[in-house]
Amino acid sequence: MNSNSDRVVIPEATAFCAAFGNLGSRVGPRTGTDKRTQDQKEWYVVRRFLKEAIKARVFHPPISIWKENPPHPDFGVEHGSARNRAFIEITEATHPDDQREMTELELSDKNVMLIGELGGRFSGGAGEPGHVWAADIIEAIERKRNKVIFSESDDSRHLVIYPNSNASFLIFGEEHERVTFSILQQALAPLIDDFRTIANSCLVHVLGKEFICLDVLNAFRLLKRAKQ
Repeated sequence: MNSNSDRVVIPEATAFCAAFGNLGSRVGPRTGTDKRTQDQKEWYVVRRFLKEAIKARVFHPPISIWKENPPHPDFGVEHGSARNRAFIEITEATHPDDQREMTELELSDKNVMLIGELGGRFSGGAGEPGHVWAADIIEAIERKRNKVIFSESDDSRHLVIYPNSNASFLIFGEEHERVTFSILQQALAPLIDDFRTIANSCLVHVLGKEFICLDVLNAFRLLKRAKQ
């Protein structure tokens, strides 16, 4: 277990925000003296995932969550009266060209720009970003092939994917995102047997802006996210 002092104890669901306090409430900018850290990004995502996962009864209070050290997944969890153990791994669904563009935008003096103007994807026009969004998520799952989070374990394992790309920026509103998750489900269909094998009983979740999809390789539970 990591000796990191950032350990959150949630005695009951109503104490969630108080238990986290400011931890995971924001991430810093991409550049400058207050530049975001990897830990900041992971706490930001896991806070939002855990809020939805408690509501969906994936985890049961009381819950303790803490940062782990490599080679373990990003977070360790104990939950419920039996203190069941779990691991959570956080990963982005994105593209390096989009990430470079986001950094370039922050360094520039532009207040407004067209997506793709600084080298990211969709420079020729938006089109339907849902297919690219889905492909990014599929690539994020594939990227974890043979990684620790997909290794056999007596503890439950959860891979949380959060889209952070030009494709995700072009998905607006509840109905558009619902359609986009349908595109993902269709794109996964011919790959599902292989992905279930490589995931090795790890549950894979996607944290969208409007929805969270729990267990995309099996149940595909699409739930509306609560406002933070």
